Amino acid sequence: MDFFTTLINVALLIALAVPGYILRKCGKLPDNSAKVLTVLLLYACQPFLTISSFIKKEFETALLVNMGVCAALSLVVVLAVFLVSKLCFAFSKDSAAKKVAMTAGYMNNCSFMGLPLIMALFPGNGEPIIYCAVFILVFNILAWTLSVYTMTGDKRFMNAKKAFLNPPTLALAVALPIFFAKLVLPVPLVGTIDFLGNMTPPLSMLIMGVRLADIKLSALFRSGCVYLSSFVKLVVSPLFTFALLMLLRTFIPISDMLFLTLYIIMAMPTAATVILLSQMYDADADTATKCVLLSSVFCVFTIPVMMLTSVFI
Repeated sequence: MDFFTTLINVALLIALAVPGYILRKCGKLPDNSAKVLTVLLLYACQPFLTISSFIKKEFETALLVNMGVCAALSLVVVLAVFLVSKLCFAFSKDSAAKKVAMTAGYMNNCSFMGLPLIMALFPGNGEPIIYCAVFILVFNILAWTLSVYTMTGDKRFMNAKKAFLNPPTLALAVALPIFFAKLVLPVPLVGTIDFLGNMTPPLSMLIMGVRLADIKLSALFRSGCVYLSSFVKLVVSPLFTFALLMLLRTFIPISDMLFLTLYIIMAMPTAATVILLSQMYDADADTATKCVLLSSVFCVFTIPVMMLTSVFI
């Protein structure tokens, strides 16, 4: 994938965060604005984007097979990167900050930034969005189980209900029957679904801008633990994923689009879910916020560089 094309798309995407940052700094948005906007994104815009992608794509056996392969690969890749992140932090002093930073090293922003970037890089192509939706399903299961356990060290906090009953899962539950049955929805209804789904990229970035405004930027650059987490997430994670997928490709068929989609997702910065989980389970929320924001700042430079390897896919 062309370096400058990716750079421009990433930069334009990040630029969408500027209005949120300015409005929050000027006091035009209240303290809980990021939380309110996040609810709108997770429960309305993002699910409708998933549904929109399925209703625009014709049912194909090959696509169904690729979805199954995508689910299996997503699980394998995230678990493998989890072990890599754990290894990278093996010699760090055990602390709440270490647990959060280690979690931030493998939890990627597949929803807030992965989906918008994939939409920008592949305009009008619903296939990579479908793969992204499958990845998000697997990601949510691991977030409420593996990631919660990594942060707390206590299996009692692992939440199976939230792992399976969440907006992305419910969106797939609605979209898949429509997809399999080849149902043709009324044009006005499709238009409404599209309008809500297309709000996902700008709303995601506005939320990021609001969150950036709520933290002192100087505080982002004072923790070695946060630097290491960002390096693992933005450099080690995608390169390891690339090598692992190349290896697996010798044993199982992995289409170029599926390969590229997973690679792009794994190159994303740390997921905002890390902040949510750290707040829910009394982990180090300050470190979680720094990991999310610092990796989001650095990704403007790392993602285009990582995409240079796509010529070998």
